[in-house]
Amino acid sequence: MSEWGRAEKNRPCPVCKKTDWCLIAKDNSAVICPRIEDGSKKYIEGSGYLHVLIPGKYEKTNPEWKSELPEHNSVIAMMAKKNIHAMTDDNLIELGGELGVTPASLKRLFIGWSSSNNGMTFPMFRHRRRVIGVRIRTRTGKKFAVRGSKQGLFLPNNWDDEVKGVLVCEGPTDTAAALDLGFSAVGRPSCLGGTQLLVECLAKKPVTIVADQDGPGLDGARKLQDRLKTFCPMVKIIVPPDKDFREWYRNGATKSDVLELIQSG
Repeated sequence: MSEWGRAEKNRPCPVCKKTDWCLIAKDNSAVICPRIEDGSKKYIEGSGYLHVLIPGKYEKTNPEWKSELPEHNSVIAMMAKKNIHAMTDDNLIELGGELGVTPASLKRLFIGWSSSNNGMTFPMFRHRRRVIGVRIRTRTGKKFAVRGSKQGLFLPNNWDDEVKGVLVCEGPTDTAAALDLGFSAVGRPSCLGGTQLLVECLAKKPVTIVADQDGPGLDGARKLQDRLKTFCPMVKIIVPPDKDFREWYRNGATKSDVLELIQSG
């Protein structure tokens, strides 16, 4: 996708005005925004909604945007393994304190370290531990995927195919918070991404989707719920009272609080 660049501080997304996740065509003719659906032409799986700002070039389907699930990427997997080995125990403890989650849960998500980006890394998977991407989160909170990555799921080790119920969170740090509370949890790459991968991973399992309180978060949760209903015996949505699940956990939420919210839904 060489004709696209990520939104940044001096070039925010013209649709949602944010400075992360969104992709902007270098000629400013189109934007792929994961947050805003209104006015878009189509949804591109794993990326977001295509908004055409200048009619013409991007009105037709781009052959680069394929709906097929990506397969295991051995090069990306080697990079993820190198990053994991680069994470020191002292750095892991420090990062866990900054994020408000335990080092144990971060290790379950295969956290690594990228010195060139001064940030932690998380491999992104599809079902059966196939690596398809690596997410980087810098110390300043900026998030992006390394070149060649596809948006995948954040799956903890010891993932049990026979697990009875699963929390679907957004991103690796919310997933780490759910793991801290003793839940089986997977993370999706964004509030609208990873739908096909989640179907593949969660079929026949009861699922609870954790949605952020904002409009895109709720919209993404409802879209995922509609898709999973065909494959899962139960699909519920919960909305934590704080900004997101990790913030709720950091403010003292317990496993009983989460179960009570699930049961009341």
